[in-house]
Amino acid sequence: MIRINCDKDWKTLRRKNEKADTFGVFERETVYGSKDAEEYGMKPFGEAFPDKLVAEKDYKDVINECEEQRIFPVYHQKDTWCPVGKRYNQNGLPYCWAWGMASTLMDCRAREGKPIIQLAPVSLGHTVGWKSRGNYLESAIKGASERGICSSKFVPNQHSRNYKGYKDGWEDDAMKQRLGEVWDTDKRNMIQHAISILRCGVSLYIAYNWWSHALACVGVRWDESERNNLVWLIRNSHNEDDVIELTGSRGVPSEAFGIRSSIS
Repeated sequence: MIRINCDKDWKTLRRKNEKADTFGVFERETVYGSKDAEEYGMKPFGEAFPDKLVAEKDYKDVINECEEQRIFPVYHQKDTWCPVGKRYNQNGLPYCWAWGMASTLMDCRAREGKPIIQLAPVSLGHTVGWKSRGNYLESAIKGASERGICSSKFVPNQHSRNYKGYKDGWEDDAMKQRLGEVWDTDKRNMIQHAISILRCGVSLYIAYNWWSHALACVGVRWDESERNNLVWLIRNSHNEDDVIELTGSRGVPSEAFGIRSSIS
């Protein structure tokens, strides 16, 4: 497992994306708790579910309990669609926003006990007109909510934007794997909201603006040698064979959405 200090190494990470021409996410346009955000189906977590908020003084105990009881979504993930050793790779396509969305939806389905189906992230390409370009997380959320993500069985080449080459029925299949309820987070209380949602076993669809990259946050560890005492467990899509660990102030997500439920 790789641990990266984002405060120290963030420029290196950004340069790698720039060199590979894989900048893939645009900064959020909607505002937490706004009408626009709610029109995307995103419920303001702190306002809608105040009883689920974890107090700062309880972070250590809650995190350790979730680790001991295997509550964090990383365990659902590793036990189902992405065990240690399996690689998750966008392969240079600037669709990190699609790979992040698909991974959190698969995590959600695993937590709900639904059949394990490997999804094809590239089938969200319709949200950008099938172009090779970045996207907003809100746009991917809307696309996954309205049209879903099809099984990888319908996409012969997992990185092909040529949807005409997909197998017949892929759009109907995608409707069987749609996104349901989404929890929104307030960047002013990001650490509290993130820990509180992860405590529910719910994955976070996240972005780092400094990295121009979308990923999935699937857990957090308590480590008093690190900034904020926190280590963020991240499912990346750069061909790693395990989750990565991010530390430092820049390890806190710039934006995050809890993928609470799915629709079959």
